[in-house]
Parts: sequence; C-alpha cells; structure tokens
Amino acid sequence: MNQIDFLQIGQQKGYIQLLNDKKRIHYVIPNKKYRFTDPEEKVRARFYVELIERFQYDQSRIGLEVTVPRRTPSDSADIVVFQDDDQKDPFIVVECKKDGISEAEFEQAIEQVFGNCHSLRGHYAAVVAGNTRRSFDVKNYKPGERSQNIIADPPVGYGKVQEWRYLKGVPHSELTVIERRELIRVLEKCQDTLWQSGKLGPAEAYDELAKILFIKIRDEKKPRRKNEPYDFQIKTHEKSESVAKRINGLYQEAKEQDPEVFTENIKIDDNLLFSVVNHLQGINLNQTDLDVKGVAFERFLGSYFKGDMGQFFTPRQVVEFMVDMVKPNHEARTLDPACGSGGFLLHAMDYIRKQASDYYDKDSPEHYLHWHDFAEKRLFGIEVNDSIARVAKMNMIIHDDGHSNVISNDALINFDILYRQHSGFEKDKFDLILTNPPFGGIIKQAEKPYLSDYELGKDKISQKTEILFLERCFDFLKWETGTLAIILPDGILTNSSLQYVRDYIERHFKILAVVSLPQIAFSHYGAGVKTSILFLQKFSEQEYDRYQAAIDQIEGKNKSIYTPQIEELENERQTIIKNGSPAQIDVTENYRQQFISILDNIDTLNQKLGKEPNKKVQGLSTLFFPEIESTPTTEFELFDTTTARAELEAQTSALNALEKEYKEAFKAAADSEWVSRIKAEYKEKIDVVKEEWEEKNVEDIREWVRENANHLIFMAIAEHIGYDATGRKDPINDLKAICEEYRKFTENPDFFG
Repeated sequence: MNQIDFLQIGQQKGYIQLLNDKKRIHYVIPNKKYRFTDPEEKVRARFYVELIERFQYDQSRIGLEVTVPRRTPSDSADIVVFQDDDQKDPFIVVECKKDGISEAEFEQAIEQVFGNCHSLRGHYAAVVAGNTRRSFDVKNYKPGERSQNIIADPPVGYGKVQEWRYLKGVPHSELTVIERRELIRVLEKCQDTLWQSGKLGPAEAYDELAKILFIKIRDEKKPRRKNEPYDFQIKTHEKSESVAKRINGLYQEAKEQDPEVFTENIKIDDNLLFSVVNHLQGINLNQTDLDVKGVAFERFLGSYFKGDMGQFFTPRQVVEFMVDMVKPNHEARTLDPACGSGGFLLHAMDYIRKQASDYYDKDSPEHYLHWHDFAEKRLFGIEVNDSIARVAKMNMIIHDDGHSNVISNDALINFDILYRQHSGFEKDKFDLILTNPPFGGIIKQAEKPYLSDYELGKDKISQKTEILFLERCFDFLKWETGTLAIILPDGILTNSSLQYVRDYIERHFKILAVVSLPQIAFSHYGAGVKTSILFLQKFSEQEYDRYQAAIDQIEGKNKSIYTPQIEELENERQTIIKNGSPAQIDVTENYRQQFISILDNIDTLNQKLGKEPNKKVQGLSTLFFPEIESTPTTEFELFDTTTARAELEAQTSALNALEKEYKEAFKAAADSEWVSRIKAEYKEKIDVVKEEWEEKNVEDIREWVRENANHLIFMAIAEHIGYDATGRKDPINDLKAICEEYRKFTENPDFFG
C-alpha cells in the first residue's frame, strides 16, 4: 500500500489550509494558525488529519496546544482528542516531534506525554515522530508503567484497542510504501538507536541491523490471508522481552532456510531490538521501488563505512557508467571477484530489470523472470571480508534477491577451493566481469603460496593485489567473448617498472577502451590514487595460442643468442676464482718451478716404465706447466726397472709433500673479500646480459603485437564525474557523454580513426 498523503487529503477536504507559500498552516475548525516551516508542525498536521480520517474522530473534538493544568502556564499538549463537544473530557493526548529524533529524545517525549496525560486525566497517550510512534494505555495502569501498557495504536472512534496494528490487506492497517527521503530517515533512526548503545562499531552495528532487516523482509513475503497480522510488529500490551522472543524465533526459522546469509544469532539486547522494530514495523520494504531502495541504502551504507571500510564501495556514478558501457544482457554470467557491498552486482541487476521493461509489461510474469532469473542464476560475487560479504548479500536481498551466489573468500586462492565452496566459480565460464579490485595490497609468497601459481607472480617474493586480480579475471572469463571492465591505478599504465603488466594485458586481451578518471574519483572514501577504467575482451583460444607460439619462437631465438654469452661469463668467473686471489697467484708462482722439476722427473720415469700418469699428476701438470714446454732439469740414467720404480716412488712422495705444503700456503693466502668482489662483478655482467635479453624479448614481442594485432582503441579523459572530492553532487558528468561517444565509436571506429 502506498503511503497515504494525509496533508493532501486534509487540504482537499478542508481540514487544513497551507498559506503564504506553505510557510503557515491554518487548522480550519480549531481556527488556529502556526508556522509550517517548523518540522514538528508538519508531523502534527499529518497526524491531525490521520486522527480524523483513519481514527474517525470529529475535528470539532480535537484540540491543539491544549493548556495542561497544574503545570507552568507555558506547558501545553500538542494534540488532545476529547470525548465531548465542549472539550472538557480528554481521551487521547499526543506529543509530536520532528522525524529523526534520537532514542534519548524519544524517551524524553514519552515522559512528557505521560505528564500531560496524567495532568489532563486522559485515557491514552501517543508520541509521534514521523514513522516512529508509540502509544500507551495510561488510565488503566499505574503512573510509572511504561512497558506493560504499550498498545498497538490508539483506539478507533472511542472503541476497543486493537491487538495488532498492521494487518494484511486491510485499508489503513496495511504496511506503507515510503519515499526515498523517508526510508533514509528510518534507516538513520535505526542506525542512531544501535550506535547510541555505545557497544557496537560500524561493521557490527550494520551486521545487527542487517539481521533485523532480513527478518522484516522475510516476514513481509510470508503468505498471509487478508486480516492476518504481520509478525514483525509490536502488539498491544507487549513488552520488549516478548517482541524479542518472537523476532528471534523468526530469525532462527529464516537462518534454517537461508544459512548462507547469517551464521550468528542476533546479539543486541531486547530493548534495542524493540526500538528498531518500532522504527521499521510500519513500512513495506519489499514493495518500495528498487531505485528508492538503491539510493537510500547506498547513502545509508556510506554513513556506516568510512575511511578504511570505504575500500568496499565504488561511487554510484562510476558503477553506472561501467555497466552502461558493457551493456550486459540477461543471459550473461556476470561476476565481481571483489564485490564489496555489491554495487556492481546490484547495478547490473537493475540494468537487466530496466531492460525487461523494453520487452514485457512491467506486471507480467515474463518481465519478472527476465531479470529475476538473471539475479538468481547468473549474478556472482566474491568478497574476502566476511562482514562485508554479508552486507552484499543483505543488499541483494533488500533489492529483491540475487544473493545466493555471493560467497566470502579470497578470490585469488586456488580454483579448486572456490569450486568446492560454490560450483558456479569455474575457470573460463563468465561472460562479464565488473570490478574495482583492492589497490595497494601486497601478496607475499611467504604468506600466500599461491603467488607462484600466477604468471604475474612467478619468481617473485611479492606482488600487488590489483595485478594478480587482473590475471584472475582473465582466468574467470570465457574465451573470445568474455569482457572485463576493471578499475586500475594509473601506475599500471604508466610506470616503466610495470611494463611487463602492460605486456601481459596486450598478450591476453583485446583493449576496447581506456577511460581516465580524475584524481578525486575516490577521495570521498579516503583514497587519492589516480585511476583509469580498462575495458578488455579476452582473446579466443586460437588467438592466444597464436600469440604464445610467436612469443615462444621469439624467446627461443633470443635464447640461442644470449645463453652462450652468459655461459662464457660464468666459465670466466669460475676460472678466475679457481686460480685464486692475487696473493694466491703469487703463491702458485713461487711453487711453480719446484712442481715443474718433480713433475718432469715423474713424466720421464713413467715413460721409461711405460706407465700412464695418475690423476693427481695430470691435475698438477695442468695447473703448473706453462703453455710453452719446459726443459727437464734432471735426466735419469736407468739401468733396470727396479731402480726406476724406486726412483718413481721417491719422486711421488716428494710431490705429495710439496702439494701439502703448497695447499697450506695457498689456503693461508685466501681473500674472501676478493672472492665476493669477483662474484659481484660477474653477477653484474651477467645481469646486464639478462636485462638485454629480456628487453630484446619485450621489444621483439611488442613489435610482433604491433604488426599482427593492430586495432583502434577508444580513449577518453573524464574531468567531471557527477560529484566532487567531498562526495557532493557536481552538475557536470563527463561519463555520460563518454558513453555516448563510445557507442558511436563501436558503430563506426574508422570515423574516429
């Protein structure tokens, strides 16, 4: 049921008149005039007409600003309904307050109306603050009672108090569909009630409110016959403990039916829950327009999550632009792997809902199925923060579902883990990805072993989160048709150190468009990084294989050129270190002649005995003999083999002793700093060759890409995006014009070229 405009009814039926461009109000029968610019007066005017129309009291028996006896002369009751024409017998005493007052102010108003009602000897009292109301049976209870005497509503026409205020399908008792501003006020009142407890932080407060909203929505959807009461309300003479017990019972039932949304029980105390139910009980969330709910909840969530939590939100104008650019259809499997509060998912769903109106009558089953099937079966989200994942699910439920495919996990983990959690998350399966991945985070190999599974993380000890998300999006998308719209920091597009990321993009995607956002795009959420939006299309498998084959060929050719250079440098380094430091070389030179003399003798003896030199002799000969043959220093005249063998044994013993002496001297002359210096020098030389090799690969691959994959790219700069650095509205929004120009470009790219 739409909200009844009691002000309009009051004017049409002549109960009230608005004067001086609505600056003053005239209550006709009481013949009293007041300032209508006062927010409390607007509340009083509406309830005055409601008392006449809905509660069926004669306007001649309704008094305004009724003086309260036994109190100071300035005290008066806002509205009093009398039982007699002379207005001597008060029946209902009403205190009116502006919409949106705090819980403490509302409690003060209750005490005020009780004082007035007792002094006037009225029967019933009511406090009205916009949609938040509370009514009491005053006459039949002790003066201090404030809980057992709560009633659902004041009686109609001096009759019996009704047990329930909100009944299915009953005029004036049905739930009310409200406008955006009022929905925002209701949510803000709930927020104030929860925050004033002082026990809950922003995320916890939202968690608790989300649970209550979840129950409220489920209760509205529950099948009921006409005249049956809604469960989500406060009935006559019901205390907070009773309300809390019923609401918690509803929540447990809902948890069993939808265990993915909430895993914990309601944590707030009975009195807080009672107050929040009081704020929400009369509104119809399910039938409130989706656009109204969208804006209201976006503003409401923004007030909850600021600063660090702002990372989970992308401004509405940017989200709408990205969705409009990619033009999703109702059969497209759509994903946001960093979905935050669900902004991209909601706007994609809203886009399809509006699209349904182009094809079907809004009230037809076909219209509903067109967009609801998309929300239920083709809309997917991943959010690493469990609390924010629940925000996203709740946001989806409030917007008429689509929450069942939102999971809480790290989108970068192994695909098998994601698939086990939800079978919808498979590689190469999504038609469309819309995302604003987290910036600036660092994934470390020591903490996340999956880093080495990524091409952009291989052989790295750490990598930026947004870079890995780029690769993960590629993996999620379908070949050839999969489209990605992603917000990235400009550093990826400009920093020379990140050229390899740009090369990755060119090797894996067709670049459709690049739109630069202004520096202030995320300032409102505490982030000042300059960003751009990339619109990319995944290559077909054939294109990708063709690219990889060309890359392999280029890299193979360059490998054959640069590998020998590296091997030569490595051999040089090994030889130099093996020969030793300058001091060790001096030691070797000092011992050279002694070794040559003994080795010559051994060589002569081996020849005369027909023996091959052993390995030690061979090794020492290689080390100590110069390239030019030396002249033997000793000639042996051997007359028999026995003498030769004895002499060979003596020379071998002398060689062993000399070698031992030499090694000790060589070791003593070692210089570890010199070894480190040589290794560093050659590492630098090898790194230079490797860099040249890598640069040659990149240059050759880039040249191949230019020659073989040349296509026009739409590029634009947005200076104004519909809001300023503080989040306030800017009348200029370049994004709309850019989207229109992109449409023209896609229809005729040669014109722009």
